[in-house]
Amino acid sequence: MNTFLGMPATPPRSPYGTGNLRGERTFPEAARGELRDEQLRGNLGRATRTIRAKRLHVTGELPDWEELREAGAAIKTDAMNRLPELLEQLEQKVTERGGTVHWARDGDEANRIVAGLIQETGSREVIKVKSMATQETGLNEHLESLGITPHETDLAELIVQLAHDRPSHILVPAIHRNRDEIRRIFLDGIPGVDPGSTTCPPTSPRPPAPTCARSS
Repeated sequence: MNTFLGMPATPPRSPYGTGNLRGERTFPEAARGELRDEQLRGNLGRATRTIRAKRLHVTGELPDWEELREAGAAIKTDAMNRLPELLEQLEQKVTERGGTVHWARDGDEANRIVAGLIQETGSREVIKVKSMATQETGLNEHLESLGITPHETDLAELIVQLAHDRPSHILVPAIHRNRDEIRRIFLDGIPGVDPGSTTCPPTSPRPPAPTCARSS
């Protein structure tokens, strides 16, 4: 079986980014502008210091941390070098267990496939887990254009969605927001949040939808 034509390919480099992560300015232009934002600089500075401190604490518990890191990098490099082969193995294993693998040549095709699967169920809502790949393809915007409402379940992705924002980090998408900003986002975007809340407020239960598809 030859499925290479459906394998993901590296897109041409663009100074503006790709998909939903594509900006209206090049990175150098955007960076110069954002560096003037003192609030943003403070948010990122505090978050970065916290993450680095936690990382040092955890890695300090392992005497062979650097060796483990190098081993992990070698495994990743090997996997990327054999990606077509490994993806076919994954498809075989998933299929053997009753799953279905869909191949997409680019982000637009991936969006169409996901939308088609949801439309087949008749659902107008879909529950999403964290996926930076769908941020790159602009899946949420594509679904909304078809009248399908995506609901993010990852906390950081939810913050980005409610703020009509874009993710700023592949692992910590809302790293550019501080607690006070997040509190205001929740107050504005989630019905029933206690205005007196001073920490991350709980969300009010959503009314059950008549039909709701789950996609990951």
